[in-house]
Amino acid sequence: MRNDLCWSVLLFEAMMKLFSKAWLFSILFCAQLLFVWAEHPFKIYLEEVLSIGTLDDNTLFQWVDVVATPDDAIFVTDALDYSIKLFDGKGNFLKKAGRKGRGPGEFSAIRLMDSSEMFLYVTDQYIPGIQVFDKNLNYKQKIPVMLSISDLKVISDQEIAISALSAVKEKMGRIFVLDQTGKVVREIEYTHEDLPFMVDRVDFDIDLHGNLYIAYNFLDRIEKFDPAGKKLWSRGLFKGKEAKKEKISVLVVPSEYIYKDIALDNSGHVFVLGGSYSKNPSQDVYVFSAEGKLLTTFTLPDASHCIYIDSQNFLYSRANEGVTLKKFRLKYIFETEK
Repeated sequence: MRNDLCWSVLLFEAMMKLFSKAWLFSILFCAQLLFVWAEHPFKIYLEEVLSIGTLDDNTLFQWVDVVATPDDAIFVTDALDYSIKLFDGKGNFLKKAGRKGRGPGEFSAIRLMDSSEMFLYVTDQYIPGIQVFDKNLNYKQKIPVMLSISDLKVISDQEIAISALSAVKEKMGRIFVLDQTGKVVREIEYTHEDLPFMVDRVDFDIDLHGNLYIAYNFLDRIEKFDPAGKKLWSRGLFKGKEAKKEKISVLVVPSEYIYKDIALDNSGHVFVLGGSYSKNPSQDVYVFSAEGKLLTTFTLPDASHCIYIDSQNFLYSRANEGVTLKKFRLKYIFETEK
């Protein structure tokens, strides 16, 4: 009886050790899969799922920016129609707001747009400030901003981040975070260099942790900063090239883009749209990990001025010089799937 008990105890201990090893192996295996999924896409393919506007209709004349919400609403700024247009998830036109002018809800050269949960924030190239609309396209207010806004990111309704063009040294090389009244609540200085006019211009995005990612339009630099403004890494793809310049009146300004836009997917990968120096200008997209490692490159079917990735990981880009908006599903092929 005692021997049977001893054997039972030994068998139970052996089974527990075996179970522990199997459990540990499962944990490590799953962790490895998660690591591969999060950090090492091998290739990215695009699957077109929607196209809005054609050369044969008047749906879009020249779209500039796009915002898609989790309920499948798609908002588009149309420069040549001086309006914001709303489409459903199937691309059906629902309504629009705006007309040519300089009053509330009017536009002279509508440009950038981003959104919070409740509101849309829209800029105009020639009218200072940010106009605010609700999701039904009702005009709500104007946030006064006396800077020429070059990029826009809504962190919340109380924090709207902008980059701006300025010839004033104290306002160059900075991201400004504004409140609803237009007051600057904080600044992130991304360069201390004394750069020529416009050369400090960047497109940027901010992740859920408050990290800032920037792509210079006219320098070969892609960089990441932590929420305190500390630079974490800096990358270049074209051996430090600078954009070509031309003289316009008394000013010498850059004439070719090196990088056109930057966006983050919902796994934290950094997508950068290349400009004139890419193999396929305005079509090649470079994908980095959050740590700055170049993971892969893919090519858009058509030249685009921007890229946008929504919360469901669909990518939007331009076709037919702004007459058409394309929506793609991002299909990731990972190293373990070779």
